[in-house]
Amino acid sequence: MAERQGLTRAYGMLAFAWVLLVVVQVFFAGLGIFGASSFATHKTFGNVLHGLTAILLVLAILGPRTSRDIGMAAGLVVLVTLQIGLVSARDDAPALAALHPVLALAAMGLAAHMGMHALRESRPPERAAAPAR
Repeated sequence: MAERQGLTRAYGMLAFAWVLLVVVQVFFAGLGIFGASSFATHKTFGNVLHGLTAILLVLAILGPRTSRDIGMAAGLVVLVTLQIGLVSARDDAPALAALHPVLALAAMGLAAHMGMHALRESRPPERAAAPAR
């Protein structure tokens, strides 16, 4: 039981870390947009973030084991996979490719929700207050 609770906590913490790493990813995109560097860092770091979504899915399966958590983690993997794939549409369908940052915002929101849900559920139950006399 304690091991599963630890995995659930790791799942929640990694989900929150993922949200913060997306902020770093946006910074890397800004560096590429404004010419301070190429988009290579943004692309590489995006692949790392994508890999972390797979780890989140494994932790959801091993930790909370609820269909809700597993579904959210699987949804994050699919959402980020689609988001990355949209970049290849920039020449043929730029309006479709423009959804790339929009899906990043959606993924951030989903990951934040995953973290809040997991950490709220992994807390030990609060003791009932003694009745007032």
